[in-house]
Amino acid sequence: MTTAKTEKDIKIDPDYLQSLLRRVVSSQNLQLLSWNCSPLGENKEESSVYRVSCIALDNDRKQNYTMILKILKPDPMRNQINHYYYWKREALVYRSGILNQLPLGIKAPLCYTVEEHPDENVSIWLEDIAIENVQSEWSFKHMCKISYLLGKYNGAYITGTTLPTESFLCHNWMRSWVEVCAAYAKPIEEQKVIWDSCLIDFNGKSSMWELYRINRDRVNSLLETLELLPRVFAHQDVHWDNIFIEQLNGNDSLIAIDWQFASISGVGEELGRMFGYALLKKKVPVNKVAEYKEELFLNYMQGLRDKGWDGNFKLARFGFTATASLRFIMVIDKMLSNLEVDDKINQKEKSSHQLLVAQILLDLAEESWNLRSQIL
Repeated sequence: MTTAKTEKDIKIDPDYLQSLLRRVVSSQNLQLLSWNCSPLGENKEESSVYRVSCIALDNDRKQNYTMILKILKPDPMRNQINHYYYWKREALVYRSGILNQLPLGIKAPLCYTVEEHPDENVSIWLEDIAIENVQSEWSFKHMCKISYLLGKYNGAYITGTTLPTESFLCHNWMRSWVEVCAAYAKPIEEQKVIWDSCLIDFNGKSSMWELYRINRDRVNSLLETLELLPRVFAHQDVHWDNIFIEQLNGNDSLIAIDWQFASISGVGEELGRMFGYALLKKKVPVNKVAEYKEELFLNYMQGLRDKGWDGNFKLARFGFTATASLRFIMVIDKMLSNLEVDDKINQKEKSSHQLLVAQILLDLAEESWNLRSQIL
């Protein structure tokens, strides 16, 4: 039996790998001949992902098999079960089996096993889904499809599908995320100094600072209202690397990977997270933001309605706008940090985009504040 690893730090016991393959393919005669391990994406401090490719002899025939190995690394800063990014959550989600009970129209990779190691790392062995064969481009049309399918997925839980009750799921995801962002942000007094020194670059946007200050004071009230919305089981990390569309029996269906943010959240939050991130990453053009915002929400609402939810649409609208808007806490601090560096000219283009995004997010915060008074 030979081993051809491309990552010298990955130690896999060949006997273990063979026994795992035998369980996966239901063949006790399978003999592992060779295997190699190739990284997928960049290794991160918190996790790394690999494709493990195997050649095995099964009933005198050579067969090729692949699996995905995701390794989670312990982090004392993310060791609280109510942290939005609790380091061990994804392993617990897969091991619990709750992803095998997702409603029709969304699926996750099969989990073959979860291993805990003496060094406290946790390995998740997963089905290798051929995502290159499914739709992953993030055009406007594609995002509308995703929004509709997210509405159906979320809608299933507010029309009868039982919510998972496992304690390791985050029940105050947005609150935790906001608290972490606020902890990393500069104090507002320091932000004001940078803002005032750069007003000339902002074309005199002094009124925007006042809008920012007002909405900083409203954050806790927005979070409290989010926590009163109808609850759904949410993925909470919907973007182009994690969510894909496949055709099943002529119908669009979601494939979702990376469940580290799995949570019990309010209706609309899932879409708000997707929209805010896509806006920051230029998947939503700032000059077309109104069109994207309305169409994505209409598609999400249609998904909710098609699952039978006849509740007040303003609840979902608040979940969407409030969640997207709360990204302003991070965006404005990043923008000001960029402008604080000495070479402001090279930072100006990047900061200009962040400024436009911040203005959109603050406008969304205003909309959500007005909605809040209507739904309470």
